[in-house]
Amino acid sequence: MRTLENDLVMSVLKILADSEHPETGMTTAELAKKLREQIEPTAEDREPLQGRKDDRLSQVIRNLVSHRTLERRGLAIYYKNPITGRGHYRLTAMGNRTLNEARNYR
Repeated sequence: MRTLENDLVMSVLKILADSEHPETGMTTAELAKKLREQIEPTAEDREPLQGRKDDRLSQVIRNLVSHRTLERRGLAIYYKNPITGRGHYRLTAMGNRTLNEARNYR
């Protein structure tokens, strides 16, 4: 079974909350690396995309950014650092509440 964007949301919130610098956020490249370390990609996730060098999971992670999934839900903001020009995700108050509620629910 393939990993979908919705499957990654809680993992992303946990990663952002536990980052070394939550106030400045995390680049999408850092986030992608941490996600790959945390989740177990399925065989289907590791299938290479046709005509590309990356796999299906990379595409799903990129879709989190391009579809603005976290922003639309109010869980994180995405901004470009004016100095480096790199995109960063930063957890919002709603993202923190959502994560805390999920942790307390268990």
